[in-house]
Amino acid sequence: MSRPVLLSVLLLLLATPLALVAIWRMEGKAPSVEHDLVEPAIGKTARTVKVVIQERGRGLKTVQAAVLQAGREVLLDEVSFEGSMLLAGSGVDAHQLTLTLDAAALKLTDGEAVLRIRADDFSWRNWWNGNQTLVDIPLTIDSKPPAITVLSRFHYVNQGGSGLLVYRLNEPCPRHGVLVGDHFFPGYPRSAGEALTMLAFFAVGYDQKPGTAIRAQAVDRAGNEARAGFSYRIRAKRFRKDVLNISDRFIEQKMRPLLEAGGQAPADPKEVFLAVNRDMRKSNTETFTALASQATPVMAWEGVFMRLPKAANRAQFADHRVYKYQGAIIDRQVHLGADLASLRQSPVPAANNGRVVFAGNVGIYGNTVVIEHGFGLFSLYSHLSSIQVNTGEQVAKGHEIGRTGISGLALGDHLHFGMMVHDTLVNPIEWWDAKWIQDNITAKLKPAS
Repeated sequence: MSRPVLLSVLLLLLATPLALVAIWRMEGKAPSVEHDLVEPAIGKTARTVKVVIQERGRGLKTVQAAVLQAGREVLLDEVSFEGSMLLAGSGVDAHQLTLTLDAAALKLTDGEAVLRIRADDFSWRNWWNGNQTLVDIPLTIDSKPPAITVLSRFHYVNQGGSGLLVYRLNEPCPRHGVLVGDHFFPGYPRSAGEALTMLAFFAVGYDQKPGTAIRAQAVDRAGNEARAGFSYRIRAKRFRKDVLNISDRFIEQKMRPLLEAGGQAPADPKEVFLAVNRDMRKSNTETFTALASQATPVMAWEGVFMRLPKAANRAQFADHRVYKYQGAIIDRQVHLGADLASLRQSPVPAANNGRVVFAGNVGIYGNTVVIEHGFGLFSLYSHLSSIQVNTGEQVAKGHEIGRTGISGLALGDHLHFGMMVHDTLVNPIEWWDAKWIQDNITAKLKPAS
């Protein structure tokens, strides 16, 4: 082999590894940027944003975050990673930034802005400057709270009763409604054609005092909160008190089977009683209140709610019960519904138009149907001997949904009927009263029409 040829071969052998190294060093995969900023509006309350930068090549070189507004740039964070362009890079393939967007601290004014994330790697691309990713996230700076105008008047609410507020917002708000004390009741658009005219059903718990504060509340996209007062009065109510003597027979025949159906029951009858009457009751009530998430923004009901026909009143709403066992008080509970007794296995009508959101067994309440009537209003039917509707089914007022019975913790055949506003059980008697509905609900809807 001649010397020129040999030299060419040697040069080729040397050049090949260098070429492979150069190709590897010039990888073209730019860093990726992901963030959790779902709502780009920033208000008076600071907002935290997590940014994750990932690199698939030689490692991250620099990461920078800044806010830009009207030609002004405010640096939020900047990180430089140790490494070498010539040798191995940094080897860092992931980094997370936790950024605080505080409009006041950053001296941002109301209007548009940009959150800019920049990431560079140790690639030889772009004349040794590396691959670069630049992500601009639009922001809206908004420091002004929304405005609430109350439209309805004369808000007289009973302890354990319901109310309705009609109001108008000056801008769309993701959260708005009524605060009763610190309990929130969400609002809904009055109709599809009234995007900013809202209504909210609310309730005063049986245990909330006449001095409880009630306010309208709205929180805009930027997190700015507004509250508006309105005229209201909470009427104090007296609730009945009952003393119930519990026998071993009742515990063994009605309570122990409820525990054994879900697992093992304790041997001590007193422990069985408390496990059912206190713990299971609490869990069962939470099953009902959790259904508030299924409320729809359409008012399906109209007029007075039906009562079980030809039925006698038994237990009333908010009856305060004292339970005695072997002569000693062992528990106290409040009855959050109305018990109605008619003929054995009487047909149970749907109290009003709506959609079945639950049909099944609920511990001490036995076979139960729950109907959602729109805007967070629900009716409950318990201790049924049979259920004749399915979850998701639309029912009309008067449609037979089941038969009365003794399922659950019922001693005699009856219907436990309840009404629920959002996640608060309220006195059903109001919803059976046509005049109450006219004065407190229907009359308030007219000005918003």
